[in-house]
Amino acid sequence: MPGCEADPQVMAWARTYTKMPNRFEQQVNEVLPLIVYAHKAAMKHSVAGEFALLPWVESQYRHVPGAKNRPAGMWQIMPQTAHTLGLRVEKNYDERLDITKSTESVMSMMRRYYDDLGDWRLVDVAYNAGEFGLKKTIDKHGGPSDDDGLPDVPMKANTKEHLVKLMAMACIVRDPARFNVQLPKQDRDDALQVVKVDNPQSLAQAAKQSGLSMNDLRDFNPAYRTSKGTVANTLLLPKSAADQYKLGPVDPVADAPAADDADDAADATPAKATAKSKTTKGGKASKTTKNVAKASKKPEGKAAVYKVNNGESLWTIARRHQVSVEQLMKWNDLDTAAVKPGQVLKLTASR
Repeated sequence: MPGCEADPQVMAWARTYTKMPNRFEQQVNEVLPLIVYAHKAAMKHSVAGEFALLPWVESQYRHVPGAKNRPAGMWQIMPQTAHTLGLRVEKNYDERLDITKSTESVMSMMRRYYDDLGDWRLVDVAYNAGEFGLKKTIDKHGGPSDDDGLPDVPMKANTKEHLVKLMAMACIVRDPARFNVQLPKQDRDDALQVVKVDNPQSLAQAAKQSGLSMNDLRDFNPAYRTSKGTVANTLLLPKSAADQYKLGPVDPVADAPAADDADDAADATPAKATAKSKTTKGGKASKTTKNVAKASKKPEGKAAVYKVNNGESLWTIARRHQVSVEQLMKWNDLDTAAVKPGQVLKLTASR
């Protein structure tokens, strides 16, 4: 797509997004595994890399459950579009929220749009306003000129803004220093992997085997609308949890720690993105951001420690304190990534 100078509105939105550089960096870091996963899918389908950033515009990568006849998932897919794409939409299981299947379907659709329209800018317009309506507009008014600005075809204001926002995010990624921000780098433990499930199992069993909390497992696999679902085919997991899962079932003496508590909390609230957005629509930091648990401070020379709470996993704790799962396992002499409520962990190497 065209760059930062495509239109003054592109720069205006880029500066709006990065008005508070630290908050922007935090927001990007929280959803980075999803951005990287979407980018790999885009490359697989020969889709412009900018479209990995599309969920930022659609949902900020939140897995919106979707009311009746409303869009759902981080890609905000309508029920009718889901039917066209072959995605199941059922009461207890909605593939619009399945990160793997929805991303694959959207990227395949984007490629079809481009093969038909020949312009990545128009692909975004078609995604927002519908391909059929866009084709009618082009048949009536002609296609866009071959400049590097916004496509000069008639479109609604909200559709134009949708395209501008996507181009603005791409503008920031191209030249972050221009906006006084530093883009985070993904820890290899955070890279998302699709793991094959050999035998059907409950979500609680899958959570225990992967070392994740139930909430974390459902954040990566939000298509399961309740915690009572059965995993039969695949799971999407961060690398550290995927490695743990592949080792095989743990001793089935009980459900995962605090699974019931996690289930109750998960059932009471909609599934959210891998790492939830910490801002409200009004731009204010949520209570979640303000109340993030911090490691207790110890005198210099001693390791900082953290007490595991109900529903937390090693992966969650590692991301919160900006260390890797491998580091936590090494510092705490852990053979697996499974942790229990009340367990005390070192957050730094002992001196």
